[in-house]
Amino acid sequence: MRRLIHISLFMICLALCISCKRHGVVQLRLVATSDVHGNIFREDCLNGKERDGSLAKFASFIRQQRASNRNVIYIDAGDNLQGSVEAYQDLSAQLHRQSVVAEAFNELGCSASVLGNHDLAADGGGCDRFLRDAGFPVLAANVFFERFGDYTPPYTILEVQGLRVAILGMTTPVAKYTLPWDNIREIEIRDLIETAGYWMPILRDEEKADVIVGLIHSGLDSGCMDDEGVYENQVSALVRKVPGFDVIVYGHDHLPACMKTADCNGDSVLLINPGPFVRNAAVIDIKADFRGSDKPGILTSGYLQDITCETPDRTFMKKMSGWYEDVKNYSDSIIGTAAVPLEGAGVLWRESTAMDYVHSLQLKFNGADISLSSPLFTSTLIPAGDLRIRDLFSLYQYENSMVSVMLKGSEVRDILEYSASQFYNTVSDGSGTLLKTVTDADGIKRLRVPLKALITAAGIDYVIDVTKPEGERVSVISMTGGKPFDSDRLYRTTINSFLYAGTGSGSLLFRYVGLRHKEMKERLNSSSLSDIRYRIITDFATRKEGGLRVNVRRFSNWKLIPGQTVADCLARDTVQLNIIEN
Repeated sequence: MRRLIHISLFMICLALCISCKRHGVVQLRLVATSDVHGNIFREDCLNGKERDGSLAKFASFIRQQRASNRNVIYIDAGDNLQGSVEAYQDLSAQLHRQSVVAEAFNELGCSASVLGNHDLAADGGGCDRFLRDAGFPVLAANVFFERFGDYTPPYTILEVQGLRVAILGMTTPVAKYTLPWDNIREIEIRDLIETAGYWMPILRDEEKADVIVGLIHSGLDSGCMDDEGVYENQVSALVRKVPGFDVIVYGHDHLPACMKTADCNGDSVLLINPGPFVRNAAVIDIKADFRGSDKPGILTSGYLQDITCETPDRTFMKKMSGWYEDVKNYSDSIIGTAAVPLEGAGVLWRESTAMDYVHSLQLKFNGADISLSSPLFTSTLIPAGDLRIRDLFSLYQYENSMVSVMLKGSEVRDILEYSASQFYNTVSDGSGTLLKTVTDADGIKRLRVPLKALITAAGIDYVIDVTKPEGERVSVISMTGGKPFDSDRLYRTTINSFLYAGTGSGSLLFRYVGLRHKEMKERLNSSSLSDIRYRIITDFATRKEGGLRVNVRRFSNWKLIPGQTVADCLARDTVQLNIIEN
């Protein structure tokens, strides 16, 4: 009996303590990252250089924050599983091990994350492993998996000194375009505004949330997906149309920002984007004043903290040391031998062995007639001889898959015409300026558009006449091998998943050529489950096992004309020109 009395008294005292806290002032600090893209370690194992930002440096910052502030919560706004060698090795070569990204976030004491488009695109079961191994909720209120239903929770509730903080996670609807339809047909991604409008009254009225934080993997504004009526970056519209958010932590557009705005009710909302690659941390201070009312007055403020000068945290580095050594050995391992140098310095005006090699792989996919690709390399020369894994990251920069689609001959030509318009001026003689360039503040001449936006073709022979006006430069002579080229015929064409998606800069291609996303689904033949870099690694490794070197088929299928005019222009244009500046 006495024990029951003691327990009852304890419960009453506990309830009174909680009640007292809700009548005082509660201060909370949120610290956030976004678009980490697998930048876990201090050094990039591909080149041995220290990164500007990394989770190793962020670990020092978050440790300091917890040491100097009572209530600190760490959250992340998505895109973690693609973009670095450690993330790539984890997805492609360590399928039976715990997710390295999940382990890093667990060590940092992450309280919540959200699925980004690159997380959904991770192949090899990488997204499933991340969800399985994460010791925190990975949110996705607007993502629905047909096989699993609501596969991830829509929100989480965190309670700090009686203050109920709701974190609602959503991702950009254009994530469903980042992979071909045959790979993601089971995923439905709903509209951000519609989703937030559904959950907001639940969070306020049923969950009794005092503070509502949006954790959104979508940029601030713009990015309409033509006829689909879907917007890539919608945070600004979300605030205008759905009242109730106190703070929105967002990402995806890689544009660091911190601002106050008002929702449609005139209430203040803090919008903050940490930016990519863990160069900044978003710091949000929330003050909840319960004095005089059980419904608190909420004050928010925030800023971006540069963490590039932080010293990597020793405890974090020790914890992750096994993974680091494994990734370093992976990057240094010899994967095969190249019979010729893989070079790309001249890809803007002539054939390139680096570009020809990628085209040769794409032409082998699904019986392609034509290959369209971009120079996604980060080095203009990889010497012949033994190549290591890190060399192949220089040859192909992104985790794009191959996609086989049916394109009309006229559409192929229009795509090449669009590409030419991005890089070449119209010149009448050798005294003109051929390449479209800009000069930066340091006096360095650079391409106006990054080289990775260039599109070249294989499987057809064509010329680009730089004396003609835009729209009339590209002439397709024939299919390579001499067969006639038919502008009205549908050709089996291999492109990469970025071009297929038509997001970001790729959407300009869709608008120029007149393609539509709904049409592309109908034009789709199939897509590769593995990415193009994995195909490259596999090709080198397979040939090595057979005692063979990788040679490159030279296509010699296109050129700029007239030859002398082009040569005279390039003799001046290429001086001090940074070809691969991205």
